Amino acid sequence: MSMYVVIDLDIDDPAGFQRYVDAVTPLIEKAGGRNIVTDDNCLVLEGDWRPSTLVVHEFPTREAVRAFWDAPEYQPLKALRRQYSTVNVVVGEGS
Repeated sequence: MSMYVVIDLDIDDPAGFQRYVDAVTPLIEKAGGRNIVTDDNCLVLEGDWRPSTLVVHEFPTREAVRAFWDAPEYQPLKALRRQYSTVNVVVGEGS
């Protein structure tokens, strides 16, 4: 069953954050994931949630998400991401 990583992303420094994107994309792909949504103008239909940028990654399994998130090579990139942005991240299983 596919897993979806949903990210509420607020970028503080676009140029700096691009360094993170360039480094993390190959790691996402290595874990079998892919980016399916990046939207900085998403449509809010109800509620108070207004992400600056909505990002969704798809992974083949929960184990693939954990392999990516816990990978030793990703750990320094988390610090880089935090330097240039603020995020909220949740993972949900597709139906």
